[in-house]
Amino acid sequence: MEYAIETIGLVKRYPTSAALRRGSGSRRFGGGRGGGTWGRAEPVSPGAIIRALRGIKGASVEALRGVDLKIKEGEIFGVLGPNGAGKTTLIKILCTLVIHDEGEAYVYGFDVRKQPGNVLNNLQAVLPESRGFAWRLTGAQNLMFFSMLYGLTRKQSVERVNYLLNFTGLTERANDGYQRYSTGMQRRLLLCRAMLRDSSILLFDEPTAGLDPVSAAEFRGMLKRLAKEEKKTIFLSTHNLTEAQDICDRIAILDRGKIIACDTPHNIRYMMLDEKVFNITLIDAVFSDHHVEMISQLEKVQGVLGVSAEVDPEWNFNKLSIRTHKDLDISSILEMIIKSGLKIGMISAKEPTLEQAFMTITGQRQKQPGQISRYRRGS
Repeated sequence: MEYAIETIGLVKRYPTSAALRRGSGSRRFGGGRGGGTWGRAEPVSPGAIIRALRGIKGASVEALRGVDLKIKEGEIFGVLGPNGAGKTTLIKILCTLVIHDEGEAYVYGFDVRKQPGNVLNNLQAVLPESRGFAWRLTGAQNLMFFSMLYGLTRKQSVERVNYLLNFTGLTERANDGYQRYSTGMQRRLLLCRAMLRDSSILLFDEPTAGLDPVSAAEFRGMLKRLAKEEKKTIFLSTHNLTEAQDICDRIAILDRGKIIACDTPHNIRYMMLDEKVFNITLIDAVFSDHHVEMISQLEKVQGVLGVSAEVDPEWNFNKLSIRTHKDLDISSILEMIIKSGLKIGMISAKEPTLEQAFMTITGQRQKQPGQISRYRRGS
């Protein structure tokens, strides 16, 4: 099977700042007696600096350390990770802006190092920092300019620009100057430019960063439509875990340059977290010693990890929260509650979130308190 994007053992190293200082420092001339004076620094070529850095121990940091990915055609694939994990480096390698040091990377079977032209015919990057639009031109004029740079005829340009402006909801503002565009509109125009050549793969680095919630939701909706209606392959990096959970078919978690998890958002949530929390709202209940005994019995049920009761200052018993193993059948628990004389108003299950899984996988989850009281009284 030919994948839209495939990487095999991808490695990228960057020289450290200390190594750069050591490798590119001034060189001594034997100017005075005993060679004790310093002359003018000899010019050093970038290639010589790189060769020198290779010989310096600890002179580089690995941004990517053996990344293996297989991305299918037509899927929305997200890469998550902390700052400095290597997400942007991976995207820049795929769109030929950065050359990797080891391993292989392919776009529809084309090698990104050896066949960059073929790669760029199938792929387009949407990077927020690379605007390049003329502020004095309108949105439509900017797109016409770029379409002609891409080699489209005037007829093709007009048809494509009109279609994209309509797709992104910019038709009514097409003749406004670019300087009048909001951040969200500028981001949409970036998307229009990326789609001028109708590339099969679109790469996004933090696509909704800096957008307000409404604009971000609208942009996510456009990405879904691109994948579903236009059959595009979407590859994106994001810090927005809700965004990844909402739109991605699969995600990879990148940490310190390595892929440490790769699956659907649903599977990743449950792969690392084995718990569920059931919140049971009670009707007209008053807390008593009888209920303390019931809680003790609930805690003894196999698969129950913890029970807490919410009691207000008047001793009204409002809610039970029961933490269980994710696969536990709670019918026996409900039966014990009902037998104790309590009336159940509502039951809600708190599912594990992608954020919780992400924090667990990357080792950043805060430590939970060592002991939780059986019940708490409201203030």
